Amino acid sequence: MPRYIFNASSGICFAPEFEIHHLPDLETARHEAHRVARHFRAYLPRNLRQEALSVEIVEETGQEFAILRLEAPF
Repeated sequence: MPRYIFNASSGICFAPEFEIHHLPDLETARHEAHRVARHFRAYLPRNLRQEALSVEIVEETGQEFAILRLEAPF
């Protein structure tokens, strides 16, 4: 099963390899990215929690890549 790396950012805060999961495919990773974004948001200072977030999804071999952008609230 491929390993997907989730890099999260909020404009000023960037967390490379914020979470890493073994998932069956990129579509499943996209769904997981929503949970990753909520988890990342919980670590942000309160004044940054209303900003849009981006979650980069990278398959560890570099074969697949996607970016999910979420506008607050999500």
